[in-house]
Amino acid sequence: MNAIETLDIVVRALAVEAGVPERSIDTGKPLSAVPGIESVKALRAITSIEDQCAVVIPDDFLFETATVRELAEFVSSLEREDHAA
Repeated sequence: MNAIETLDIVVRALAVEAGVPERSIDTGKPLSAVPGIESVKALRAITSIEDQCAVVIPDDFLFETATVRELAEFVSSLEREDHAA
C-alpha cells in the first residue's frame, strides 16, 4: 500500500467514527481537531486503521502524533517494516 492509500484509509476511518465528511478533515491538523472526534471514537478509528493496514499502532504514539498526516506516515512506515521483515 502506498502513502496516499494509507492517508485515505486514515482519513476515512476518522471521518466514519466522527460522523463527518472526509473533506472536513484537515490532514495538517492534530487528531484532536477532527470535528466530532472524542477519545472513544478516535480509538475505534485507530482499531479500524490497524485492521485495514495489518499493523499495530503503539498506544503512546497516539499521544505523540501531531497531525492526521503524521499518523498516516507512521502507519505507512509500519507497513513497510512488515513487508521488509
